[in-house]
Amino acid sequence: EQGVKHAEGFNKNQAYMQQVKAAVDTFCRPNAQILDSAVRDKSVQPKITPRSARQAGGSRPAVLVCSAYDFYPKKIKVSWLRDGKVMTSDVTSTMEMADGD
Repeated sequence: EQGVKHAEGFNKNQAYMQQVKAAVDTFCRPNAQILDSAVRDKSVQPKITPRSARQAGGSRPAVLVCSAYDFYPKKIKVSWLRDGKVMTSDVTSTMEMADGD
């Protein structure tokens, strides 16, 4: 209730609204550009864990599993290589799994 009351008061005050809108161009956008590049231009290489997994019962051949952890930015490309060439058949991938971070 208090928030709605304050918002209505601010919205009715045209002089205040003009000051706030001017601050967007004089303060917010320039600082956002500086801070954005300071964060966005950083990257962290993924920690990669390849392993061989065999299903219980063992009648099927083992599969190779590759997991990537602790990387930034979110988008990465993971490819399996055989003799230096990207494998496109017999390859399955999953979406990113949530880690709460």
